[in-house]
Amino acid sequence: MTSTAAERLPVGAWDSHVHVFDSTLGPFSPSRSYTPAQAPLSQLLDFSAHLSVGNTPSNLVIVQPSPYGFDNTILLSLLKAAPSYTTGSVRGIAVIDIDKVGEAELMSMHELGVRGLRLNVQASGHAVDVEAVQSLMVKSAWLIKDLPGWKLQIFAPAYIWNDLYDCVHNLPVTVILDHLGGLKGSSKLSRDSPHGVQQRGFASIVKMAQESKVLVKISGLYRASTEGKSGYSDLEPIIRTLAEKIPDRLIWGSDWPHTGEGANRLDRNLGVIEPFRVIDNELILENLRRWVGSEETWRKTMVETPAATYI
Repeated sequence: MTSTAAERLPVGAWDSHVHVFDSTLGPFSPSRSYTPAQAPLSQLLDFSAHLSVGNTPSNLVIVQPSPYGFDNTILLSLLKAAPSYTTGSVRGIAVIDIDKVGEAELMSMHELGVRGLRLNVQASGHAVDVEAVQSLMVKSAWLIKDLPGWKLQIFAPAYIWNDLYDCVHNLPVTVILDHLGGLKGSSKLSRDSPHGVQQRGFASIVKMAQESKVLVKISGLYRASTEGKSGYSDLEPIIRTLAEKIPDRLIWGSDWPHTGEGANRLDRNLGVIEPFRVIDNELILENLRRWVGSEETWRKTMVETPAATYI
């Protein structure tokens, strides 16, 4: 399929959430919750170029995926080699054992282009322990507070932000909320639950963003909705409201190569390869361009805010 101009990323855009899975570069962690298919760098670059004006890859943020655990070897090698495969900027978000990493190791990561740590409390599919998440956030934030431009990135359900509002407000670093901060469309919520902008956590997310404590990443819409044929149209009221209320605090990520659902990984055999989802990214971009409204907000979301975030 050939993307139209309306469905393409503007010049200078950032895709702030992509992964690379390549067994030729290093092994997966034995303690992983799933075994993904292969998604090498070459495929990522083709994907990015296809979505971009000029058919050149956008600026990229490579996020350490959970199957590699704390071993950031592949991420760091991709960052080091970036000048050989793109003229754009490439940054990384690492996953570490905060009790074992040293200052020198963190600074080495920074010099290669890492700009934050990721906490993923959704990958395994198990229930979320809010107190444990709070403790991890506090320890991680204070560990990286003196590293220039570093953020704390977290994928968690939206309802926890009501409980963690005070915690986030007092952290010494900005928090990036992955995948709409865990907000969901009506297709993913029970009938008796508050929907749309009334759902638990929405008001806290908006307030934290208005206070410049968090950035909300518009990504992984298929994690928040089952309405793929319409481009996840039940998320329109949420994204429109976010664009109206916090236009300066939004960034976008494709979440390529579109991994599966944590809830489907309980007791899964690691010998079974989990396939990637087939996603209509052009339709998603077309919808997002319409939902965010103004050209100014679109450019902020795709270009200006991520450029300032991943310095």
